[in-house]
Amino acid sequence: MVTRVLLAAVAAFLLGAPAGSSGTSGPSRIAFARDLGGLSGDLTSLYTVRPNGTGLHRLTVPPTRQALGGDSGPGWAPGGKTLVFERNLPYWGSDRIRLMAVSAHGGRARQLTSGPFDAMPSYSPDGRRIAFTRVVQSVVAPTAALFTVDGRGKHLAPLLSDGLDLSAAWSPDGRVVAFSRLAMAQTPLPQATLYLADADGSNVRQLGAVPLHGVSPAWSPDGTHLAFVSFDDANDPPCPIGSCPPSGELYVVGADGSGLTRLTRSQADDEHPSWSPDGTRLAFASGFDMRSQGHAPWLMVIRASGGRATRVGRISGVLDPSWSPTGVG
Repeated sequence: MVTRVLLAAVAAFLLGAPAGSSGTSGPSRIAFARDLGGLSGDLTSLYTVRPNGTGLHRLTVPPTRQALGGDSGPGWAPGGKTLVFERNLPYWGSDRIRLMAVSAHGGRARQLTSGPFDAMPSYSPDGRRIAFTRVVQSVVAPTAALFTVDGRGKHLAPLLSDGLDLSAAWSPDGRVVAFSRLAMAQTPLPQATLYLADADGSNVRQLGAVPLHGVSPAWSPDGTHLAFVSFDDANDPPCPIGSCPPSGELYVVGADGSGLTRLTRSQADDEHPSWSPDGTRLAFASGFDMRSQGHAPWLMVIRASGGRATRVGRISGVLDPSWSPTGVG
């Protein structure tokens, strides 16, 4: 849900409001952000766990005394030795989000970008570039553009700057980037549309012949399908207050836009799909924004062909899952 919160924050900025790789079966881990609640408030840290729910390991401790912000949106580098993520250290009530990198074993994180709003990072398959969304707030012309930077925080460059673009994801061969585009700053997030572009930012085109609403696209390891989150079903729980955020459902579609398949049918908010290295399963977060509606987000796994989702371990407060490459034990 942190991803959805960040996406919503992007929309707020635009409105001028204040402020995996392919492989065979083998050992792997799932990284995620975790909101412990209670005394930690909304402060999130990064963790990893094995797909069977064992070996929970904390990676980061955000350097802040405030119970707000923290670390989220982890993404694995090829080989699984490093993760890139977004760190939000609010300052006087305003978000300050930068990209960071940390060892897969944890430890001190190093800064890659200066912000003030850099989010939703994704490593290229060759490990040479990290794509991300940079938001620039402006009363005249706010922007949400895709940029790239290398793993040392050098060679910052625009990838796409002619739209309002979010959630970049590289194809396994590194030739194509999938992303979500808002038609204009006032477009509601559930109406974001899935697009593709070549890796150099050229040949921007809609995914499929018919507009497909979705966020958080994720390529299958063989590059033939994309998983994503859609809000079109409006399968939301009863709202105990005046307004509640929509609940997402997971879908899979062919890389050409064909064969749209719905995977989840829960009133819980199903978010941030991530493929297993062998392409047979998807990890995701599923839960509710309000405790009166249901449980806090759990780490879930579902077969890529659909069926019953199963809970991983007994972990709550799970956000932004990311499945490692094979070989990460």
